[in-house]
Amino acid sequence: MLNFFIGFAFFEAGAFFGFFVAALMQAARSGEIGLNGKEDSHGREHPVGAENYAGAASAAGRD
Repeated sequence: MLNFFIGFAFFEAGAFFGFFVAALMQAARSGEIGLNGKEDSHGREHPVGAENYAGAASAAGRD
């Protein structure tokens, strides 16, 4: 009997987290959330790349 309840608890947890992941994937697909990290919540774009952190310039920009 306890084995049934443990199995059912794992099943319910899997269903819950599965629906949560599906909702996140659908939101990302529809554009409600962005996963690329190039834009913050206010719509401002931020440069992405190692040369853009801490004011460091790329090798091509030093010429």
